[in-house]
Amino acid sequence: MKIFFTANVLWDIYIFRGGVIKALVEAGHDVTVVAPHETRIDIGKELGVKVINIHLNKRGMNPIEDFKLFLELYKIYKKEKPDIIFHYTIKANIYGTLASHFSKIKSIAVLTGLGYAFVTNSIVSKIAKLLYKFSLPFADEVCVLNEDDKNLLVNEKIVKENKVFVLPSEGVDTEKFSPMEKTLNLNNEKIIFLMIARAFFDKGVKEYVESAEIIRAMYPNSEFQFLGALGGNSVSGVDETQMKSFVDKGIINYLGTVNDVREIIKNADCIVLPSYREGISRTLLEGASMEKPLIATNVTGCKEIVIDNVSGFLVEPKNSKDLADKIKKFIELSEDEKIAFGKNGRKHILNTFDEKIVIDIYKNRWCNL
Repeated sequence: MKIFFTANVLWDIYIFRGGVIKALVEAGHDVTVVAPHETRIDIGKELGVKVINIHLNKRGMNPIEDFKLFLELYKIYKKEKPDIIFHYTIKANIYGTLASHFSKIKSIAVLTGLGYAFVTNSIVSKIAKLLYKFSLPFADEVCVLNEDDKNLLVNEKIVKENKVFVLPSEGVDTEKFSPMEKTLNLNNEKIIFLMIARAFFDKGVKEYVESAEIIRAMYPNSEFQFLGALGGNSVSGVDETQMKSFVDKGIINYLGTVNDVREIIKNADCIVLPSYREGISRTLLEGASMEKPLIATNVTGCKEIVIDNVSGFLVEPKNSKDLADKIKKFIELSEDEKIAFGKNGRKHILNTFDEKIVIDIYKNRWCNL
């Protein structure tokens, strides 16, 4: 089959869908990736695929630019004539789905997370719902990563229930993200908590910082690390000045960004994510796959991964005190209990979220020769 993957960031296709694409290429399929140009990686060489670059402003809401995106995708699809197209991210899902419909090509819209903004009553939320309601019915199937997102789409009358399929996450490579022995250095004298996320407040940065302040006053040997890109000029983002303030006060240690998170994860004692909402949290999947205990909010996209009191602790959303209480509870666990949490977490990942499960779905449900 001739298969297309279309999204707004080439790097994300490589990170989140690289395993699926490699498996499809190895199975003899002709795979093409459609996304804006990326300098960090030669994805064509890495995955053995053709790459078509497009112009896409992932944050802008200019209707003229968006119409140009629709036309660009329509021309590509008409010329290339793939058998099936997988769309990811909001603009690709909206305008790519329409372009594939008018090109008479089968398409799957994969919504990896409706996002916290989608479930508010903001202008952005209303526009997103309107555009989804118009475009998604033209997809042959709409995929989400959890039951809550499915119910939301159906209850909002955006998509009919029989057209929505729940994909069990985008999968995690459990061989790549396997348990690793901690590096023997001075950090071993500390207990290290690690949050990996984009620095946005709806990821729970405020709660993470506030709970870190509480815990560090009680346990000076605790360290709270943050790994991820800053939020820049976004209203909901944490900028460089704010992050520097947290660091200067000795509350957290900002690690910036890395291409391979495994070296950071292996030296952490616990992965923390106080997010307000996720699709299915990639960082929790990777942490649990490496046998790290988890502390996360009891919300969509986190509660599916953390088994409360078995592989970690679930926390009330937007509650810094409850987060601090659960972190304190984790610190006071015995070493054997912490190890058991990690092993239980990896077992859950292997049974439910292993990338092999997701690859089989792509192969047998959509790309069956």
